[in-house]
Amino acid sequence: MRKREIEELKNKLNLLKSNAINSIKDSNDTINTLNSISTSEEADISSFKSIAYVDENILKNNNMYLEDINRAIKKIENNQYGKCEMCNKNIDIRRLRAKPYARFCITCREIYEKTKSKNKRTMNVL
Repeated sequence: MRKREIEELKNKLNLLKSNAINSIKDSNDTINTLNSISTSEEADISSFKSIAYVDENILKNNNMYLEDINRAIKKIENNQYGKCEMCNKNIDIRRLRAKPYARFCITCREIYEKTKSKNKRTMNVL
């Protein structure tokens, strides 16, 4: 991968990181606001709890997303960026442009997803 492409992707990752951090802050603010509201109306309490639950899930997903972004930035710093974590081959630049924090090439991603899905089904059976 050329230096220009890596810089382009690093800039994109930093923008994604900034957006993720802002989203995490917004979710935290919403959760804190909902937790501080006192009401005696059962419908309101239920509604607030539902919104807080959704925001907590968004927060969890954004934290995982931020971890992926930080991992990719660290790989750039360590000159390991763009390599598949399973097969160690180069990840296609088109994939990295679409998902700059991608950990796997397309082939290995499919294997990873199938394994993950199979493990999830096995856990549900147990």
